[in-house]
Amino acid sequence: MHGFRLLGLIPAFVLVAPWPGSVSAAASVADTVLQNIQWKSARWFDGTAFQEGSFYTADGVLTWNRPKNVNRTVDLKGRFVVPAFGDAHHHGIDGAQGLDAKIEGFLRAGVYYVKNPNVIPDLLTPEVRARLNTWRSIDVAFANGGLTASRGHPVGLHDRLSKQGVFPGLGPGDMENRAYFIIDSLPDLAAKWDRLLAGKPDFIKTFLLFSEEYGERRDKDTGLKGLNPRLLRAIVDRAHAAGLRVSTHIETLTDFQNAIDAGADEINHLPIPRASFSPDLTAYHVDESTAKRAADRSVTVVTTVTTHLRLARGPVDEEVRKAVLGNQRSNLMRLAEAGVRIAIGSDGISGEPKLATGLDEVLYLHEQGIFDPRTLLRMWSENTAGTIFPHRRIGKLAEGYEADFLVLEGNPLEDFRNVTKIASRIKGGRLLPAR
Repeated sequence: MHGFRLLGLIPAFVLVAPWPGSVSAAASVADTVLQNIQWKSARWFDGTAFQEGSFYTADGVLTWNRPKNVNRTVDLKGRFVVPAFGDAHHHGIDGAQGLDAKIEGFLRAGVYYVKNPNVIPDLLTPEVRARLNTWRSIDVAFANGGLTASRGHPVGLHDRLSKQGVFPGLGPGDMENRAYFIIDSLPDLAAKWDRLLAGKPDFIKTFLLFSEEYGERRDKDTGLKGLNPRLLRAIVDRAHAAGLRVSTHIETLTDFQNAIDAGADEINHLPIPRASFSPDLTAYHVDESTAKRAADRSVTVVTTVTTHLRLARGPVDEEVRKAVLGNQRSNLMRLAEAGVRIAIGSDGISGEPKLATGLDEVLYLHEQGIFDPRTLLRMWSENTAGTIFPHRRIGKLAEGYEADFLVLEGNPLEDFRNVTKIASRIKGGRLLPAR
């Protein structure tokens, strides 16, 4: 399992100022003044290759048209400019505890955008929110509590954690309608919908687990179940009417298919092999027809491939490990070949020995040779930013897009690990402090 703890293997790189003068002096200017800047001698990623030349940032956005007033010229000396990165599935931004260290960890990795698919809104106090979604910090989208069935996932998980005091000031009796919403019928959905929207979620999270066995699991006291799949379409319709996208947690191929058919916008996780349910992994194999349906309906799939080995309790049997990795590889390749939009998500949680981010996930995919560097770069920037904040112009270096980018010391298309060699971080057209 230690082979999947990639973050600990990455050396620290010192920020190198790409302009004359000290880093602190340059940062102090950017801290107080939003300038119009010419970035000269750059190699910037256009989504396919690196183009050479100058570009500009004006009023916090990118442009290739020289502004009337240019306050500063920065010589990048041939360094490589890429869009900022994201993590489309991370549970760690969940309250005040350790928040500054987590923000620092994301920014150090070049991750500006984070999506938390299940959080208790009570813990997102005004003080917590004030430290997020600013040019100095990371931008986070929250789903708040997810929708599941009685005694379904993640009911047991949150009840157990609350007994351990993980959620300050909240006990097991406070979890329902905060950490999760129980939806067993259409009347339940109608009765709880206004309360769900009152929490002002950025998107809606739903859970499908072993939905092919929903009937026989419905009345059992087990966490390995989720919504009645027949309810998911009604949930999606309500969410879309409210202007909200829907993400669906899946475990099996049938869950994947039910999520597509219900109109879910995003699928969280690949099918997750459990030998106790399907020893030959048949239930977890994404076929070409299903992949094509996902592509035709513009569904985004969030990877989270490192999760189950990274967070495994105890040693992982070598045969199980090989089976899981082989299944993940074939599913990802089939989805990509069908044209499915794939985004990077780590499924990181609070309390891990080292903060897992999208960097761990994308480096693992690189080491496994599943995708070429160009494809990975687009997945981690364009696709991931697009599924976290679909209404913002981020994830590309293009005219009118937000000026959120990274300056790399080396070409990531030649050696993908150059994504770790970040010389400078610019967010909203301003230089972030050295890390």
